[in-house]
Order: sequence, then C-alpha cells, then structure tokens
Amino acid sequence: MNNYVIMKLLFTSVLLFIGSTYLSAQSVFNINVVHKVEITFFDENWDHLLDSLASEGTGTGSGTGRILADVTINGTELDSCGVRHKGNSSMDTTSNKNPFNIDLNYIVADQEYQGKDKIKLANCFTDPSMVREALTYELSNLYMDAPRASFVELYINDEYRGIYTNTESVDNEFLDKHYGSSNNPFFKCDPESFDIYGDNSNLAYHSDSMDYEILYDMKSDYGYGALQDLTYQLELEPETVGDYLDVDRALWFLAVSSAYVHNDGYTAFGHNFYVYEMANGKWSIVIWDVNMSFGGLLWDGTNLLPLGFDALASQDPFLHDDAIDFRPLIAALLSNPKYRRMYVAHYRTIVDETISNNHYLERAEAMHALISPYVETEPYPHYSFDDFNANVYDNFGFWFDLRPGLEALMDAREPYLNGLPEFGFTQPTINPIDIAPTDPSPYTTATFTAEVEDATVVEFNYRYNEFDYFLTQTMFDDGAHGDGSAGDGIYGVEIPILATDLDYYIYSENAQAGKFLPVRAAYEYFTLVPKKGLVINELSANNSTIAVDEDGEYDDWVELYNNSDETIALAGYHLSDDAGDLEKWPFPTVSIAPGEYLILWADRDSIVLDDLHTNFRLSAGGEVLSLSDADGQLIDQVDFPDQYEDITFGRLENGTGSFTYLHPTFNAENTTAIGIAEETIEIPILFAYPNPAQNQVTVAYSSEQTTVLRMYSLTGRLMMEQTLKNQTTINFDISNFVPGLYILTDTEGRFFKLMVD
Repeated sequence: MNNYVIMKLLFTSVLLFIGSTYLSAQSVFNINVVHKVEITFFDENWDHLLDSLASEGTGTGSGTGRILADVTINGTELDSCGVRHKGNSSMDTTSNKNPFNIDLNYIVADQEYQGKDKIKLANCFTDPSMVREALTYELSNLYMDAPRASFVELYINDEYRGIYTNTESVDNEFLDKHYGSSNNPFFKCDPESFDIYGDNSNLAYHSDSMDYEILYDMKSDYGYGALQDLTYQLELEPETVGDYLDVDRALWFLAVSSAYVHNDGYTAFGHNFYVYEMANGKWSIVIWDVNMSFGGLLWDGTNLLPLGFDALASQDPFLHDDAIDFRPLIAALLSNPKYRRMYVAHYRTIVDETISNNHYLERAEAMHALISPYVETEPYPHYSFDDFNANVYDNFGFWFDLRPGLEALMDAREPYLNGLPEFGFTQPTINPIDIAPTDPSPYTTATFTAEVEDATVVEFNYRYNEFDYFLTQTMFDDGAHGDGSAGDGIYGVEIPILATDLDYYIYSENAQAGKFLPVRAAYEYFTLVPKKGLVINELSANNSTIAVDEDGEYDDWVELYNNSDETIALAGYHLSDDAGDLEKWPFPTVSIAPGEYLILWADRDSIVLDDLHTNFRLSAGGEVLSLSDADGQLIDQVDFPDQYEDITFGRLENGTGSFTYLHPTFNAENTTAIGIAEETIEIPILFAYPNPAQNQVTVAYSSEQTTVLRMYSLTGRLMMEQTLKNQTTINFDISNFVPGLYILTDTEGRFFKLMVD
C-alpha cells in the first residue's frame, strides 16, 4: 500500500465509532441500526394494567396513567420509567403488539437518553411493508423540521415482541432544537372525538373559544386565544397569511403530505400534526404520525367509498384548494398565485429528488433488508412474512384492506404528476451567486448578484439569526444595484452585514412557475460568515476522556477563539443555551488576547463570581448555543446536532469556518474533521479501544472474522501484522510506537485510524 492510498484513506474515511458497547453510543435515531429496547415491568400483570389505563383515556394518547418499569436502551439501563400504551386506532387491548410511550424521567428527575426523556414506539399498524413511517420521516427531513425515526427490537420481561418504529417525540426538546424556544403556544392537532365529516383539527375558525379545547390538545401552559386568532386570520383574512404563518414551512408540509399520499393527516382528516407559535411571532407546522403514508389511508376527505389504487395514484396535488372552510390552510395558501408557484416548485423538487430517481425505493429496500431477519421471527405479527416481503413493491389486499405497494403506487403517481400542466411550465434558471466583497467585515454592506433567466421577479431572502424569519428584498437588473448593466440578466441587491452569520437564498418566478436556489430553500440556505472577532470555536457535549476541569471532572466545555488583532475584555458578554434568554450566563472579568483560546466549563457549577463555569450544561441531543456582547448584540451562534462521546463540534477552518464534527483539539487549533453525517454514525465493523492509546490497543470486530490485520504509519511503513481466525478481538503491543496517527487495515479493505500518545 503506497503513501497516496494511505493518505486517501485518512482523509476520506468515515469514523468507525469506538467502544466495547458501541451500540450505546449510536444516535437512537440512526436509521441504519436496529436498536434494542428492553422493558422490565415491576408488575406481573402489566398487560392488564396498561389495558385498563388505556380504556380510561379519551381521544388519542390512550390515557394518562403509567406503570413503572426499568428500561434498557442499547445497553444503557434507566431506572423506574413510566410506561403506557399510545396511539388511537393502532392500540387494541386484545393485541399482543401494542404501541408504547415511555417516560424516562417519570420518577428519576432529569433522567434521559441522548437528550430525550420520551421514547415512543409505534407498532407498524396497518403497514405490511413496516417501513412507511420510518421512510416518510426520513424523506420529510430532507425538506423540513420533522421527527426522526428508527427501528427497535423490543423485549418485554426478556420476551421478544417484534419490530417497532421509534419515533422522535415532538416535545420541548424538539422545539428548542428547531425553533430556539418552547414556552409559546403549542398544540397537537387531534380532537377528543373524531367526526369523519367534521372540522376536527383543520384550523377552521370557531367563534366559541371552548370549541378549541375539544378539537385541539394544548401542550403549552396557554394559547387557546392565540390559536383562535390564527384560525380567524387563516380562514377569514387569507390575504394576510404571510404575517402570522411561516408560509414556506407550511408549503413544504403540504407538498410532502401530497407527494407521498399521506392522507391520514391534514389532507383527509384534519389531524396528526402539531402547530407552534415561534418566538418570531409566526406559526410553524410539524408533520406527525405518518404510518399510513404511501396511500395507506383510502380517504381524501370527500369520498364516500374507499379510494382505489388508481384514485390514490392520481390524487390531485391541489385537492381542497377552494375549500376555505373545510381545509383553510390549503385554500388560503394555494389561492395565492405566488404561494401556489412556490408550492409547485417545492413539489417538483420532491418528485425530482426522491420519486423520479427511485430514491424512495432504494431507501425502502435498505430499511426492509435491515429489519427482515427480525420481522421473520416476530411472535405477534400483524401481517405474514410473505406480505411483508411483497408490499414494498406490490399491492396488498383490496377494497377496505388495500395497502398499495410503494413501488406500484409511485410508478403510477410519478408520470401523473409530471404530466400536470403546472408541473411542466418552464422554471427560471438561477446561476451561482456572487458576493462582493467575499469576506465582508461586520457593519458594512455586501452586494449579492446572480444571473437569472426566464424570470420576471427575483427576490433575495435573508436573516441574521437562525430563529428569525427570512426578510425579502427585490433584486434588480437596472444597473443601479451592483448588477452590472441594465437588462443584462444580472440581478443585484445590497445587504447590510452584521456581526452574525447571514443566511440567504433566492426565489425567482415568472407568470407560470417559480424556482428556489438552493432548491430545498428555505429549509436549506446559503450562509455568509463575516469577518469575526470573538467566536465559539469548538464544543464538547459528551466529554468522557478529552479533558478535565480543575476539579478533575470530565464536564462539557466550550472553546472561544479571538480572531481579531486586539485583546477583548469579556465583562458584560453573555453565553446562553436558551435563544429566548441570551443573558443566561454573564462572563466574569476576563480577557482573551488575539489568537488565543478560552475554555468555559458548561457544568452548571457557576458559583464563584470570577470562575469560568457556566450555569447550564450542554445537551448531547443538540441545542443552540449563543454568544452576545456587552451591548446585548448576538455575535455568534451555533445550532449543534447530536453529539457523540469524545467527538467535538467546531469550526474548520479554525476560527472562521463552518461547524463540523472534529477530532478533539482542546484549547488548541482545530485541524481534522471526522466524516460523520449529522445525526448518523454508522455501525462499526472494525474498531479499536482505547483511542488514543499508549501501551496496548484492542482491535475488535462486531462479528467473527478471518482476516489479516495490518498497521501502517502515515509514511506507509508496515508497523505490525497479525492474523485473525474466527476471532472478534486481538491485542496489539504498541509500547514502542512513536506518538502519532496510524492506520489499521484488513484484507477486506476496512480501515481505522488510531492515535498513539
């Protein structure tokens, strides 16, 4: 193996996560792993108790009472959790495979797993393929803030019960992560009793405020009046919809629901979603309970008899667009010509990226293959194993029992959608955006230009804070906005630059069609990072071995870096993990010199006035960290995702670049990224521990291997070679190795990076 190959392995490798109990370090929503959840009930008659509690409940949620159990998730033991059944139609007291809602901190305060205190296990009800829910959540997350999902093999009192879908709870942690707050009006849109032809939770206006208490499940401490205001404006003043609703999030919600024929939501029944009033004053919508997507519900809100396959495949993307009193959200948005063009642009992106290219099918097949061995041995299946194998491709049942095959449905739906006139109109073409200057200083102005064809309107959308809504400025081709000559197809706009990052995207349209750049905007966007002085440079929210504080404790930490040429006095500055309270922790009287680092310990130990210990901890499940100056101006902010043991999240290039997962560089320059897709770490085949190591390292596989294992230095020198025969582990003596980075490889081409201290 030559040096080039060694270096290529080094720089393109994906982290193979380390640890003898490596599954416990996986994100619990890693869809590429079947996670293991074990429930051990305190009561022998647990099933009867849960059924009794469920029968006492009203509406969805199956009651509010819980019974005690110890729960183990991927080897991590959690004591005295509260368990109840969940769901509505999916819960049946005669079934041996009911869904569960597990409250991890029911008795033990602050007990959680990877930042989550609720585990919600769905039983794949009415889905022979068993992948609809996990697949639709994964696809939804390409375009909007949506729950994540993964697969779980569930054991109850040591008995295997089958495969479940583990769905992320839409709770305060979810709201804080995606919206920066969680104390505003928040509703689960599910009525106490369901009327098949009634309003349900369809966001229609009711003059009697008491109606909202029956039709909506309030999750916040207050908000019925605010919800009534939302529905009044939506139904009776739709022309002002953009003033109170995050229109773009709502359009993505409607497009995803329609594209994947998710009728068991807003479209047909007016339920199964959440609404939250963000701190910026606008409402956002969150998709929920998608187990009957891909045509699993044979109802569109108006039909009398069950929809057949052809009707599902050709379900109109503009269904209910004139029913302002029946589906006010759809009608209010799609009656607006601009919003309708934006909706179609989003819809075309979904079709292009996930349906026409069979991406949905590739992911469905991968999920199906992952869970197949577990489904085959299920003791209480809802469908036969043959039906499970077939339904990814072919239809199951007929009449009321029809469950379309995913491939069959999309193979018919894709040409129908692309054949619609509005899906065939010529969209504008937006070429890459130029910025002058490319690295503007704070409190200056930058000019953004782009060449756009086939457009009558070009808009620049921007914001200075992740949780603000995007402001809109018209771009001009008049020769007066840094755009070159008038009429040359180059559009320009001048935008003020502040000390925080600038998020931006472009929307353009003509009389028939719209187009976004990037195409997943506003969920995805470009970011301009201005020249910065003081920045959040690196953080660790899962510190086990990286560094200790002065008390010898492995606490969370935050590293600041001074990019400027001057010493910065930090008295009056603040650090916060609460976007609604930027002054949560005040800095003591301390300064940071040019080019220097400062470590803050986020351990909730802020007692002494001048210490560097904050009054909050970081969440390993991800949250927002904000830095503000003595004038109360937000100067830096990072929204970090799930964090993993002894892997940090920081800027690369050091001090100025975007955030990514890093090899830890405590109080030093950030140098090496780790190739982890956010929120996903692949299950390791080859791993080693400890890492870094000094005298001996154990190399291990997740299953028995017969192979030759070799260790190379970065110069390509073979340092050691050993043969494994039907083994899972082997030890290497590295006591004579020079400190540095080494590469482990085997004859199957697998590799691993090892640091020797």
